[in-house]
Parts: sequence; C-alpha cells; structure tokens
Amino acid sequence: MPDSWKVTEVINTADESGRIEAWEITLTRVADGVTVGVFLPKVAIESAAVACGLASTDEAIDMLMHRAVHPIYEPNLPEPNPWQMSADEARAAVLERVERCKRDHATVETTVPKARTAAARKAADVLAPLRSHVRIDPVKVAAVRLEQQRALLQSGA
Repeated sequence: MPDSWKVTEVINTADESGRIEAWEITLTRVADGVTVGVFLPKVAIESAAVACGLASTDEAIDMLMHRAVHPIYEPNLPEPNPWQMSADEARAAVLERVERCKRDHATVETTVPKARTAAARKAADVLAPLRSHVRIDPVKVAAVRLEQQRALLQSGA
C-alpha cells in the first residue's frame, strides 16, 4: 500500500537575495512523521503547466508535490524532458509519472478538503496560498508553450 503524505505547512518566503518569491512547503509522511521540505518559486506552478502542457492549477500542484516525494522511492528514475516532446506527450508522461508514484509508492493529499462552505474549505486548505496565487488558463499555457518551442527551434536547442 502506498505511503500517505500531507502538506502540513506553507510559508511565504523568498530566496536569500529576496528577488525570487517562493513558498517553503513541508510534506509530512503520515505513518512516521518524516518530513520533506520543498522550496517552490512562485513562478514554478505556471512554468510547470507550460512545460508539461497541464490544464489546471490543481494538476500542476499535484504534479509538483508528487515530484517532490517520488525520488525518495525511485532515486534513479530519470526525469523526462518535456521540451523534447509535444505538449500532449509531455502531459501524458508527467501524468503517468504521478499515477505511477500514487500506485506504487506514495500519495500526497493535494485536493481541497470537503467542508460545508467555501470559507471553511479555504480555511482548511493548506495549499490555498498556491491556488490563489495563479490560475492556469489552458489556452494561454498552449500559446506560451508554442512560443517557447519556437524559440528553442530557432536557437538550435
């Protein structure tokens, strides 16, 4: 049975220079209290969505949180380069990787908790700061990804 992880803390922060706004996220394994710290620049959610062709903020958050714990279980599993694939292939590859992690190793609870009111759900959602910071627009993501791929082709990369 896969391990269960919870996001237990999200702190608004920045890098040492103060120029890169970020979150410090603590993931805790429910079974034994082991923690993993994640430094996540605020631009990472939208950047991950663009690179991997993801369609929503929740999908990007879920991918990023599972990416943080997956190396604990499969430290030598190579990370595919989404820029060497079409958007559909990149999305399929990253979602398959998340599902592999969930099926074989660990699940990270990233869904919005159930509650009677929207205010109660938001108060119980430790990931609310991430969700409220960026909204993924699938059309914008596709357009930005095409521009990035065009720039890569022009540069010869």
